[in-house]
Amino acid sequence: MRSSLRSLTALVLLFVAVHSFSIGQPYLSRATDLSLSSSNVQSSTTTSGSSAVSSNSTTASGSSAVRSFRPSTPIDSELQLQLLSFYRFVPIFNPASIRDALFDQLLLIPEVRGTVYVASEGINAQFAVPVGDQLRSLLQTFGKEGCLPFDAFEQNPPNMGDVVDSNVSTFDRLIVRTRDFILRDGIPLQDGDAPLDWSDAGTELDAEDWHEQLQKSNVQLFDCRNDYESDQGTFQSAQPLNTKTFSETWSVLDDQVKSDAINPDEPVYIFCTGGIRCVKVGSYLKNKLGCKDVRSLRHGIIGYERWASDADQSLWDGENFLFDKRRFSKEDEES
Repeated sequence: MRSSLRSLTALVLLFVAVHSFSIGQPYLSRATDLSLSSSNVQSSTTTSGSSAVSSNSTTASGSSAVRSFRPSTPIDSELQLQLLSFYRFVPIFNPASIRDALFDQLLLIPEVRGTVYVASEGINAQFAVPVGDQLRSLLQTFGKEGCLPFDAFEQNPPNMGDVVDSNVSTFDRLIVRTRDFILRDGIPLQDGDAPLDWSDAGTELDAEDWHEQLQKSNVQLFDCRNDYESDQGTFQSAQPLNTKTFSETWSVLDDQVKSDAINPDEPVYIFCTGGIRCVKVGSYLKNKLGCKDVRSLRHGIIGYERWASDADQSLWDGENFLFDKRRFSKEDEES
């Protein structure tokens, strides 16, 4: 009798254990899904029928929180990837909610990889995305019909780089992160100073107009990149600022005006890799140093090289320095 009772008890315990495991799986899965929306949890999910792992995670919290997704498999070798970048300075009152909305939307686009920075001053993005439906979906996501409360392309279309084979080293994951700035500048502000107005940064010139105007005599032309970039190549007659970091730019410009190397009453031409640095430099020249007419190169050196290739003429000498392994016309988050 005791033996039968022990056997019955064991069977009941085994049934409970197996039943608990089977009904518990959906709840465990749901808990994992929910954890991806947390601000300080890392998690990963294993692809069904494969040993590959797709990592979908959130790290840190506050102004530097990161949402990221690393695909489990390489991009299809037959795909062509469009490289592109864009930015827009626009007030964003809740960067964290924009980060999460963008990340969730971008996850719906197959094979998209890249980096997006979101800050209270705007948005800055670089992507490698398959040509075709995926590219159209990406542009729609950031456009006037997308998930943002603004059109990222309202002032400028995206800066379209090269189209490359999928075996070219670009990005290995999708990252959307919040930061204090989309471009760290180190501009010194005294107590009581109002932040500079990035919408008042001068006039942007298309590559063809830029090319024509640089051929005039006595043009004040300044290379706003760092010295290791200017050493690789620059526009004919350009004056480098010879900075090591972008934060050194402001004291150099102050000295240039004080020494009359910059005449604030004459047009001042500025350029950088992709245009974003010129927004801050242009605003500083106008609003801090009193330059009346500041002109920058739309889409920067990348845009000029694209135009020059089609026009079969160029005022550029040397190479356009690139920062990272993408090596696609050589742009970075500070370009």
